[in-house]
Amino acid sequence: MRTALRASIATAVLAGALLAPIAGTAYAATTAPAAADVAGTVPDRYAGTPVLIDTGVVAVLRNKSEGPEVWIRAVSDSWKPGDDYTGRVLTTLDAKHLKASVNGLELELVGSDSPRPSLSVAKGGTTTSYPLPQAATTPTDCVSKVKQVDLGAGVLVDLTMSPKGPKAYMHSADPSSTWSQTLTRTDPKGSEAYFARINNPSGARPVLEWKTQGGDNVPSGFANFPALPKGCTPEYPVHDDASTSCVSKVKQVDLGAGVLVDLTMSPKGPKAYMHSADPSSTWSQTLTRTDPKGSEAYFARINNPSGARPVLEWKTQGGDNVPSGFANFPTLPKGCTPEYRITEETPAPKPEPSATKPVTATNVSARTTGQTTVVPQGSVAAGAEIASEDTDNSVTLAAGAGLLSVVAALGATFLRRRRSHS
Repeated sequence: MRTALRASIATAVLAGALLAPIAGTAYAATTAPAAADVAGTVPDRYAGTPVLIDTGVVAVLRNKSEGPEVWIRAVSDSWKPGDDYTGRVLTTLDAKHLKASVNGLELELVGSDSPRPSLSVAKGGTTTSYPLPQAATTPTDCVSKVKQVDLGAGVLVDLTMSPKGPKAYMHSADPSSTWSQTLTRTDPKGSEAYFARINNPSGARPVLEWKTQGGDNVPSGFANFPALPKGCTPEYPVHDDASTSCVSKVKQVDLGAGVLVDLTMSPKGPKAYMHSADPSSTWSQTLTRTDPKGSEAYFARINNPSGARPVLEWKTQGGDNVPSGFANFPTLPKGCTPEYRITEETPAPKPEPSATKPVTATNVSARTTGQTTVVPQGSVAAGAEIASEDTDNSVTLAAGAGLLSVVAALGATFLRRRRSHS
């Protein structure tokens, strides 16, 4: 499963029109961290070595797996070591933002790519240097390269693998925002405001799953974590989650008339998620084993939904004499079993013959938030695969003005009958 993430949606999200909880939690750079940071219970993401660099200003020095960072925070004028340092964030320095000016202070992160970087603070012709803590103790050759994935809605994630397990560092794509969220093997689930989690966190192939829209029927995005460097071994017992390995790869089929469908198979049965190929449209329709028939506005149904070989049937034009299109669902992954009794329809559905050349499904790549997601392979898989190999027949599309009229008519009907996927 995946989610189609488009620039227009991202813009709406950042404006607070689509995902108000995220806007209130993820992007409130100057308030969210402070609200979460309670004296004595500082989350690891904001913890560091605080040093007073000017009256009412502390620098929190960090040098963990995210790399060297300096968080400049506002504190009381009477602040002293040992006091709470989780006040308002004034700015942040890291490998991508080496310099900043705050309250008359000229700040620079020096030697960000060296073993021992430092913070340089200049004021009134005087420069003071503050060394950052030693880097993480995990050998650098046992930490994978960072794999960055665009999750859409203005959020990026840095995926790494080390002997401690998978780690996902989520952060805003906006350099002026300091929002972040970190998922690990021992803490694999994100906040409710932004759905993200590590599936199979202690397994051989952990996978990040995320959504930028709510609803059970909205497809997720998936991305594999990098492999552990050669010669390195996990510090924990490796065991795979059975539940995450029983969802098939997504098979995407072009139904014509500007409509795509994502076909999947799981122990719950076949599922067809139909949606518009137009990124500006939010129309969708979901068919399942227990609800196999679509709306009257658009003919589609799952034939043999509880059988061993379910088939999606559809038409993009009306009329009893118009041939249907057919596509087999993916097979259930090896070793997985259905949660229902297998019963075949009688008679079994058969493809209708077509006198004209069928339109085969296109091989559409997995569509994620920023079109950069790598499709998982193995225990949890998502992505597109060539649909034409299992398509017994397909609908004939009208040409020229006839096709345009069909698309226009269907588009109007979708607007009248759209149903939320959530």
